Amino acid sequence: MAKHKAPTQVTIATIQQQSLFNELVERYWKLAALAAVAVTVGILLPHYQQTRNREEFLRLWDDLRAQSDFGSGFFLQVQGGSAPALDQFAEQHRDQPLAAWAKAVEVGTLLQEEKLDEAEAAAVELEGTFGEHLIASRPFYGPKDGPRRTLDEAIRASKAELAAWEKEHAFLFENPALPSDAPRVRFQTSKGPIVVGLYSDRVPQQVEAFLKLCRDGAYTGTRFHQIERGSFIQGGDPNTVSGAPETWGLGGSAEGVEGESDPALRHFKGSLSAWRAPGAERSHATQFFLTTSDQNQRDGQSVVFGRILEGDTTLEAIESSPVVDGKPQDPAVIEAVEVL
Repeated sequence: MAKHKAPTQVTIATIQQQSLFNELVERYWKLAALAAVAVTVGILLPHYQQTRNREEFLRLWDDLRAQSDFGSGFFLQVQGGSAPALDQFAEQHRDQPLAAWAKAVEVGTLLQEEKLDEAEAAAVELEGTFGEHLIASRPFYGPKDGPRRTLDEAIRASKAELAAWEKEHAFLFENPALPSDAPRVRFQTSKGPIVVGLYSDRVPQQVEAFLKLCRDGAYTGTRFHQIERGSFIQGGDPNTVSGAPETWGLGGSAEGVEGESDPALRHFKGSLSAWRAPGAERSHATQFFLTTSDQNQRDGQSVVFGRILEGDTTLEAIESSPVVDGKPQDPAVIEAVEVL
């Protein structure tokens, strides 16, 4: 009789019975998912923020480059820019590091324009607003072998040195002082008074000839008949009293003082000079001109014999009159002359 193998006992587990892992997953999967999201955000958000910050930095840098007119190439060179635009950039982005650089470039621009007082004010603002920034706080500036200074300190020192140099070389920038007993003449014009002082110690003959004309009333009623804006106004022609306008500038004796001049007297702004026609050997006997800007190209050609002491606003009013071909349409009249 055949023998049968005993059946193997099989146990079938219920599907309701779960492992501990499954139970934990089912219970905490939401929390785990949130944690995973948090970790992902924690990784990606800083990267995203860094990317945004870098993009913003590059955008601001491009804007600053445009404002500052940087050169191109590996070594950038600052060519300057608009000081008001750089100031506005620094104000708008004062929470950004580039704002301090914009302010520093503004200082450099003002220095290039020789606006030393404005440059100093901007440097003080740079230190006050961005005092922690290295460009404001570090002593980078100064002569190679001298003490290093911060930017505003360097500007102050340079201004003091420049002022001292200009004082020592004053003759390069203005005429010598008048003598203590210098004669003075007041022209009362239709646009206001002008007072001039005369260099009686340096060109006495020219001064005495001018004073005689003033005392004799030669200039009363004459007009300033020639105006070169930004250069000079010219008067003293007796033809302007009653002569036809086309003769203005041609009247009066051309036989003025001969051979007297002082090389120390130059045609700085506000100088009183005897008119000399092109090619003439002598100054004109009556006509004179007042410079409204430095006219040093005339040094050696015309004789400076005085300077304006009062009446800058009158001079500006005369110079700003409507002009056609150098001839004023409403010329100022010398109504009275007084030797003081």
